[in-house]
This record gives sequence, C-alpha cells and structure tokens, in this order.
Amino acid sequence: MTLVEERRPGADLADEVTAWLEENWDPDLEVSEWWARVAAAGWTAPHFPVDRFGRGLHARSGRTVRSVFKAFGALRPPGGLGLMMAAPTILAMGTPDQQDRFIPSILDGSVGWCQLFSEPGAGSDLAGLTTRAVRDGDQWVITGQKVWSSYAHQAEYGMLLARTDLNVPKHAGISWFAFKLDQPGVEVRPLREMTGDAVFNEVFIDEARVDHADLIGGEGNGWLVTQTTLHFERTGIGVGGGAAGFPEPGPKGGMLGGRAGECALIEAPNDKLTMGFDDALEVARLAGRTDDPHVRQRLAQLYAYSKLGLWNVQRGRAEAKSGGGEAVGSISKIAQTRIVKSAAALAVELLGPAGTLAGESAPDGGESATAMVFSAASSIYGGADEIQRNIISERTLGMPREPNPDKDRPYGEVLKRIQSGT
Repeated sequence: MTLVEERRPGADLADEVTAWLEENWDPDLEVSEWWARVAAAGWTAPHFPVDRFGRGLHARSGRTVRSVFKAFGALRPPGGLGLMMAAPTILAMGTPDQQDRFIPSILDGSVGWCQLFSEPGAGSDLAGLTTRAVRDGDQWVITGQKVWSSYAHQAEYGMLLARTDLNVPKHAGISWFAFKLDQPGVEVRPLREMTGDAVFNEVFIDEARVDHADLIGGEGNGWLVTQTTLHFERTGIGVGGGAAGFPEPGPKGGMLGGRAGECALIEAPNDKLTMGFDDALEVARLAGRTDDPHVRQRLAQLYAYSKLGLWNVQRGRAEAKSGGGEAVGSISKIAQTRIVKSAAALAVELLGPAGTLAGESAPDGGESATAMVFSAASSIYGGADEIQRNIISERTLGMPREPNPDKDRPYGEVLKRIQSGT
C-alpha cells in the first residue's frame, strides 16, 4: 500500500511564493525597489485579476503570501488602508484610467491612504455628512471637517466623501473622491487616545481642491461607492478578515528609503492591539489557570465565537458567488467585536491586578491591558454596532426599515429645518 500525504490548504501557493522569494529576495535593495518588484509580480494583491495588477487567486491568498514572506525572512508587501479599501473600491467602481493612475502606487507602497468619511455630526448617520464639494471648471472645491480618520497623519491621499448636491435626497447628493492631502487648505490634527497612541485624526479642509477626473464612480453616486468601500472595510477587519496594516506604506510610514533587509526585521508595532482565542489561551497558561473549569468554560465559549465567525465568513463567500452576501460583512464585524472584547476581558481577569500593568512591568508585557483599553473602539470603528445590527435586521433578516419622513426630501431643506429647530 502506498500512502499519499495529504497536502494542507494553500500548500501549493506557499511553495510557489517560496520559490519566487528564493529567486527574487534581495535584502540589499531599497524598500521602494523591493516593493516595486513585489507589486510587479502581483504578490501585493494576489486576489486581483491578472490583467489588473494581481495573480487571479482566491480572496484569502494575500494572508498566505504575507505569512510565507515573514517566515522566509523577507520584507512583507506593503499594507495600509489603501490596500484594504481604496484599491479594491477603485478596482470595482473606477474607470480604467483611474485604476491605472491610483492602484499601482498603492500596491508598490509609494503612497499611503486614509479614510475621510466620518464627521463631527455624521458618524453613525454617515449619509448626514455636510462637507461640501462645489464644481469649479475641471476641479471641485472642498470645505468641511472630518474626524476619526485613521493614519491621516501618514497618508498622501484620502477616500473623501463630500456633498455635491443639496437639491436631492440625503443619500443621492454624495460623491467619492480620491483626495490629495498634501495641499494648501488641509490641516491634519492627531487625536491622542487612552491607549497612549495617536492613530486617529481630525482633518480640517478649507477650500482645498480635487480634480474632477479623481471623482470615483460618477457624480452623485458616492453612496453606492461608499457601500463598496465599507464592505471591504468590514470584511477586512471582521472575523477571518485579511486586513494588513503593516508594513506602513508611503514616505511618511518610515520604511521607504530604508534597506529591505533591515526593515524585514521590524516587528509590527500594533499586532497586539486586539486579542483573540489563542491570545487568551496563552494568558491562561501564563496564569496557571488552564485546569480551572470556569476558565475552561470561558475559553470554550471564546473558541465557539471564533469558529462561528469563520463559518460566517465562509457563508459570505458562498453568497457572494451568487451576487449576495453584502450584509454578511456586518455579522462578521459584530462577531469580531464580541471576540476582541471577550478575549481582552478574560485575559485581564486571569492576570488579576497585574493585568492593569503596562510594558515590562506586566507578566505579559502589557498586551492584555492594551487590548482591554482598545477593545472599546471595536464597537465604533468600521461602523458602530448599532448600525451593523440595523443592516443585519433589514438586509439579512428582511425586517422593515424604520420610518423616515425626510427620505425623499432635498437634503438642503432638511438641514434648514434642523438648523431652525422646526
């Protein structure tokens, strides 16, 4: 009898990536040269079509590629919000010219992107945004304020939502722009968080300009483009998502100009902002509590949450093949929130008072304390939990929408009523 070893999923891809690295990895290249080589081979976004900068592989192939790069000791492809959201949105909704102008610089890491969606008065109700875009020849003049813009201080471009028409209902007068941040009239102010970091920013825009050619998806069609972007965001950060924030792209990210071999040794600084089942299990071992029946029950519950989340991702992929599954990303986002909050709470509880310590003073290096403090944000970023539940109820469960008497009213009139208090 001949025994044939069963190959693990992704083994063929891993072997292909390894063979490519053996032939192409050069630690003496500058990062910009290395990333250009990686992008040209289609490894930054291997799930993109072959004729559109990728290799035509499955949606999860990027995770395998990055894992192999790291194991090999090579600098991983660039990450960032441009890769997770801007590039796939432009690929889905942009013209061939826009794809050719914007996507390559995302994939070779030469440009960083941020998201300019939320406003002080338009967070959960994103369509209520008031940032204005006024046409001036071949350009648009932008005025307004954005907030909670992750990595805006490191970005060259932003995915900008602005209102281009006040004479149509709220959702109909929005447009999506590829907006250059480094120009007069744009001020980025970092916001210090309770973690001690300053990832989020507020962005003030005063008569800055963007070319009409950089309007993605057509004038007034921004809400549809936005749903596409949010889908990529929710599936990227949800359970089973393949989001890759590291290495940071762009000249402000700190790697361009460096030596690829040296940068390959840099560890991702934010790997432990959140925790999952494996992290909580490791803390239980550290605390010597793996035999405690109550702890085992909590771990089993967390494991079940993780498995359910992954099965939901598989469901979403299956539904997407038949043109559906848009709302499944919201379920995945809710599942991710539940996991990171449960894991962080359990880890801190297991460590007791020491779980509140940071840095080297803590038994786990402060990872549990950081994850616990940061876990509150998971109910907000990528769309608040309440909004996700509304989407699930309406689009997955088929429940009726809440009454909205202003649905068909021009948004300019709605704003006047709000401002007058009538």
